[in-house]
Amino acid sequence: MNKKITFTIIAAALTAVLTSCSSVPKEIPESLTAQELIQLGQSNFESENYKAALVYYNTAVERYADFPAIYVEAKFEIAHLYVKEKKYDLAVPVLNELKQMYDTTAPGTLPAAYKKLTEIEFAKIPAGKRN
Repeated sequence: MNKKITFTIIAAALTAVLTSCSSVPKEIPESLTAQELIQLGQSNFESENYKAALVYYNTAVERYADFPAIYVEAKFEIAHLYVKEKKYDLAVPVLNELKQMYDTTAPGTLPAAYKKLTEIEFAKIPAGKRN
């Protein structure tokens, strides 16, 4: 009898912890910086809470669209998430946008690392799914 009660309590606690970790933020404070938004996205990504990660990355894109370095970083994180989930149909347009930005922007304007990372993500997509 005690084992059943203990098991039930542990199962309930574990369920509560797991469901709280996978929640999606309803409101994101305006006071969060771009780096805080991206860090929250990355933390959620690492916890495999991809929906919440997307919310944070998309918020960074919306709030900091006029800041190319931040925009590129957040967009790359979105593409990386889609590739991780094998949602290639969603990843390809984002990666194409990043590639086009690098192709049409003066060198040194955008963070160079994301150009190479974009190429690496493209390479992860099966050839037949890159269009």
